[in-house]
Amino acid sequence: MDLQQKIKELSAPFLSEIDAFMVDVHLGHADQQDVIQLFVDTDSGITIQQCAYLNRKIGEALELQNIIQHFYVLEVSSPDVTKPLKLLRQYRKNIGRRFRVRYRKGDETGEILARLEDVEGENVTFITTSGETCKVSFHEIIETIEELPW
Repeated sequence: MDLQQKIKELSAPFLSEIDAFMVDVHLGHADQQDVIQLFVDTDSGITIQQCAYLNRKIGEALELQNIIQHFYVLEVSSPDVTKPLKLLRQYRKNIGRRFRVRYRKGDETGEILARLEDVEGENVTFITTSGETCKVSFHEIIETIEELPW
């Protein structure tokens, strides 16, 4: 099992305590030290206090289990607006916002700039800037990044 998967499994009980979910785990290196970034969220948005709680609990569990044998920095935060949506449940809480969406239909790819209108099952509906409705299966989406108004 790789390190990212171990961290996800170790984090799961703490996430479920506060009805949160793991969006992504990023293992990187900055300023001559390893950095573990955990991007977490809830269906209603995660607070700074919840991130601090998770940082403390997950950090203690990592130390107790001795999963990483060298110095590292643990960062727990919400995914910022520059991060693409990764999970279907993230789409539901972002209805009404504008996104740049890249998707594939068969062998072809497309891109739209559109407002997220609805999520029904695995289908995501967008309304383009020209007013057209575009329904895309979640599995056809390559990348969805929020388009900021400024």
